[in-house]
Amino acid sequence: MPPFNSERDLSNGWEAIAKGFIGYPISTIGAAMVKEWAESFESGQEVLDVGCGFGGAYTNDLINAGLKIYGIDASITLIHEYQKRFPGAISRCEAAEVSSFFEKTFDGVLSVGLIFLLSEMAQISVLHKIADAIKEGGRLLFSSPNQVCDWDDLSTGRKSRSLGREKYVRILEAHGLSLINEHTDEGESHYYEFQKLC
Repeated sequence: MPPFNSERDLSNGWEAIAKGFIGYPISTIGAAMVKEWAESFESGQEVLDVGCGFGGAYTNDLINAGLKIYGIDASITLIHEYQKRFPGAISRCEAAEVSSFFEKTFDGVLSVGLIFLLSEMAQISVLHKIADAIKEGGRLLFSSPNQVCDWDDLSTGRKSRSLGREKYVRILEAHGLSLINEHTDEGESHYYEFQKLC
């Protein structure tokens, strides 16, 4: 296997720390909120987790709700662990920027802890792709601060950036989605909930 090349790392630093990260206890912060979001779907509906990592505390809740779960992540180590933990989910090792999102549309799309890791142009591109991958009436939930800001990610040390509430709303409204709610979890992470209206 060739040495890891951080300059071509579409996992935004996660592959380099993946093995150690898998050993950490899974945080339950935000899990109850995602579970509540999942209750808006009917059993059998399909949800895509963009940047699924090795699964969150909410992943079993989604599966137990009878949803058909798809996941993508750019870290090969994390996606292999995800496949071990959730063999019933459909998953691929793909970066959001280049993923085909399984060449289908979904009833819901979830992205926790990913969007703000991307460059501004990549965030815009990925949000456009996500909007196109949501069925009419479908919902999107993703996390990013509501203010415009930059910071160093605690896990990877990489620069993170929020485009801010106004810009996120403008980007997604241009693709047929409307902001229907906002949430803050126990760790003070901010979430946007959009719906593609018919």
